[in-house]
This record gives sequence, structure tokens and C-alpha cells, in this order.
Amino acid sequence: MVLHKVALAAMLTVGALSAQADTGNVTGVLKTDTGNVTGVLNGSKGNKLAQIDDVLTNKIKPLGFAIVQANKDIQNFYYQKFKEKNVQSISFYDMSNLKAMRSLLLKNPDFGAYTPFNYLVYKTLDKKTDDNTWYGHLTADTMLDIIGEKDPANRKEFEGIVSKLDAMVTKEMKPTEIKKFTHTKPVPANGVSGLTKMVKKFDKPEDMEEFVEDFVMDHDVRFGKHNFIIAGFDDIKFDYSDMDLAFDKYDAYWVSLLCHFKFSNSIFNHGVPQAGMFAPCSVYFYIPKGKNELHMGYASVNNWINGLDFKDEKRIKYMKAIDAEVVDVFKEMGFEKE
Repeated sequence: MVLHKVALAAMLTVGALSAQADTGNVTGVLKTDTGNVTGVLNGSKGNKLAQIDDVLTNKIKPLGFAIVQANKDIQNFYYQKFKEKNVQSISFYDMSNLKAMRSLLLKNPDFGAYTPFNYLVYKTLDKKTDDNTWYGHLTADTMLDIIGEKDPANRKEFEGIVSKLDAMVTKEMKPTEIKKFTHTKPVPANGVSGLTKMVKKFDKPEDMEEFVEDFVMDHDVRFGKHNFIIAGFDDIKFDYSDMDLAFDKYDAYWVSLLCHFKFSNSIFNHGVPQAGMFAPCSVYFYIPKGKNELHMGYASVNNWINGLDFKDEKRIKYMKAIDAEVVDVFKEMGFEKE
């Protein structure tokens, strides 16, 4: 199956949700104990948007990283649809190191929730008290906890992959500020795994590639009708085949990046741009070799709520409603919760 992408300009939603800005706990010093740190953002004084874009676009290849999809300056789309501009800039770089991630994906398919993971870049309009460009992502620990990975060796391997990217960005950008976002509620929310996982049984197709392509098309159309957009796509099985790397544990494996503009505008453009660390949502799909089962999973919005200590009940109710809508669409497609 060839790489499938849908432009961000397509299927935009209309309307906006008014909500109070409620943020998680923020401090300026990163402690060694990161047990309750959801994510870390580095800051550079002034407008460094072009510089960080150059680093993430051109400096990552020697490390084995690649950008699956770069969704830049999303504030322009917010303004076009909602006539609101509350951030100077906000961009999402979906980062993946497929060669390094291969062994982990073979051991645990749930690593697909963060293959790719989002690298957030934003700058607010507040030049007086926050004239910084902020960039960073969820901590490796947070991502590992959300997928429920317990194996110490696997955790160390993933942390090593992420830390190489962080070290390179730090070397190139030389940040002067740092923010850590801590949580008081448990992440993941249920204490075991922060993933929503579902499975769909199907009759064995004559052509697996055609089956997957038909499914992807149906998936995109259905979510489009529910005002979601596909913000990126990566056929991981195809990529490994293209690299002549064995990935025979799966008959198919791909990741679709899901986004809802009304939902994201109501948060990132309304006082909580740091929540962009959780977006867009990587929904991973895989078919175990020889089985007529299509599995999928993604990080539940409860991770956002707990990970950043959201407090506004109206906003939380809306976030959970959108998350429930995702589940409903998959149920429409024949999936059942695992």
C-alpha cells in the first residue's frame, strides 16, 4: 500500500468552543526525578520558529529520524475557520525513527501509539512576559506509561532513541528556558494502560493489500463525516519492506494521525497550547500474521486531562465526548473493545 495522505485543508470543522484556560502545573526547573513530569518544553528567546524548523527538518537524518508529517502554523487554519488567533504560531512535527523502533514494534505493537510521536513547537502572542519559542514533547516515561510498557529493557531502549533527538536539538538550539508540566492525577488514568484498544474480525481476503486500502478509504470517509481530518499517515509495513527489513510478525501495520479542528482549536488556541504535546493522535492498526483480526489502538484523551491537570469541567466533558465519538465511529466499522 502506498503512502496515503489527506491535506490538512480538507474536511475542516466549523464553530468553536469557548472555555476558560486551565493549565497543568508548570515550573521552571526540571528535577532529576521525572516520575510526575508529563512533558518538557525548552525555550529560546524571541522568534526562533525558522531555526527550530530547520533543525527538525534538516538535522535529524544522521540520527535516523524522519518527519512523517509536518503540520505547520495551524493557527492560520484556526483563524480561517474560527476567526480567532490567540497564539502567534503552533506547529506539530510527527517524528519517527523506524529503524530504531523496529525491534520495539516487533516486541510490543502498542509502541505504534508513539511511532511517530509529536514534537510540539509554539510561540504565544505575549511578547512582554513570554517572548520565547517553545519546543518539546511528552517525556519518554509518559509515553511508555501510557502504552503500559513494563519491560525495563524496552523502556531503556525507547528512552535512548528519544534522548538522542533531544540532545541534538539542545546542541543546535541552545535553549535558555525550560518548562516542565507535572501532573497530580495518575497517568495513565486507569493505572495500567492509557490506550483505547479495539479489534475487528474479518473474513480472509483474496488480496490483503486491497483489503487494507479499502479499509483506509472507508476509515477516512467515515471520520471525515464526523468532522475529523487525517493529519498524516504512515504505512510502516510498507516502509520496512522498502528498507529490506523483515517485519513478518504482521501482515499489515500502519498509523493514521487523527485530528479534530474544533476540538484542537478549543484547547491549543484557548490558553493551553502545551496540550499540543498529545496531538495529533496516532491511531495504529495491525493485522497479526495469519490472523483475520485487525487491531487498533490510540492514547485516550483521559491522558490529556490527567497529564495536564485539566480542571474546567465544561472543557473536560467536551474532550471526553469527542473521545467517545472516536470509539463510536470504530464501532460503526465493526470494531469491539478488547
